Amino acid sequence: MLSGQEIARALQGSWMLLRNRPEGMRGFDLSIEGFWRSFAVVFLLVPLFVVSSLAERKLLLDETDFLPAGSFWLAQFTSLGLDWVALPLLLAGLAKPLGISAGYVPFIVARNWTSLLAALPYVFVGLLYLAGLIEPGIMVLLSLVTLIVVIWYRFIIARVALQASLSMTIGVVMLDIILSLLIGELAGRIWGL
Repeated sequence: MLSGQEIARALQGSWMLLRNRPEGMRGFDLSIEGFWRSFAVVFLLVPLFVVSSLAERKLLLDETDFLPAGSFWLAQFTSLGLDWVALPLLLAGLAKPLGISAGYVPFIVARNWTSLLAALPYVFVGLLYLAGLIEPGIMVLLSLVTLIVVIWYRFIIARVALQASLSMTIGVVMLDIILSLLIGELAGRIWGL
């Protein structure tokens, strides 16, 4: 179980990494036990994910007038679960051949914990949209701007944690993005969206 102290330290470390301060890595428990515990962050992420998903659902309903509620939520949670474990599993097999074994555990720990901070702008935009304070086009635009910032944040995390070359860092970030997109598309198709 995650303690309040561990959460506070990790959020502080996440904030430092967002500000491109490598010493933020000290906010995370980089032990093997810390690695496994970092996967429990998904339970802290779920409420944020639900708010963002509600905004996405409203946007889809505004555009299509019909969306099977059960299928939507099954697709969303399938996507979250698969996305949460896909990159760590894939990189576990690729870390040694790619020469990033030493940074694998720190990277996954940081990636998991920083997901909380990365989700906040999406939640803020989603809340504005759900409250009717912004139009659908503005929500999409703000979400795209947020995505660019999150990609940059993921780049910083990968660069600091993996201590890899620029090309390797970019490759890992692109792999993460492409994998997430594929998983989202696959989950949607599986549940008929």
